[in-house]
Amino acid sequence: MSFRKVLFCMLLGFCALFATVHTAAQSVASFTLQLNPGAPSFRIGEVVRIEIVQTNVSDHSVSCDYAGGNAVNLAYDYHVATEDGSPAEKVVWSKPVPPPFSYMQGAINPGESNKNWIHLSNVYKFDKPGQYTVWVSRVDPDTSDESGKPLVVKSNTITITITE
Repeated sequence: MSFRKVLFCMLLGFCALFATVHTAAQSVASFTLQLNPGAPSFRIGEVVRIEIVQTNVSDHSVSCDYAGGNAVNLAYDYHVATEDGSPAEKVVWSKPVPPPFSYMQGAINPGESNKNWIHLSNVYKFDKPGQYTVWVSRVDPDTSDESGKPLVVKSNTITITITE
């Protein structure tokens, strides 16, 4: 193989490596989400509260906007499954968001966190005893996934128990 071909192959390899590293760097979220249950167990009819902690792990401010009402922040997507893995039944409201509805802009500085206490029982029905798995997600508008869409950041998964 000639020197030019070797040099060309090395350059091509370097470009491929750079593109891979650059793509991977784009997929690193600018924040993390951590769920903490208000309590490990709730009785049927009690308010099921969870704490969502959004922590900025980037070198710039990130959004922590609040949009919602009735102790539910609609900036998050909520995911709840029953013991058998099927989606839990959602609460159906007569209006899209129960009042009072509010929108507040917020930002988290690098290394800092924002906490939200959410009444998850305003989103999902917890009217049957059992264990439920819960996680939330939120779009990171500052970061793109491999397809160029805004990255969706997922929290840890917690388990809560509903008793009679």
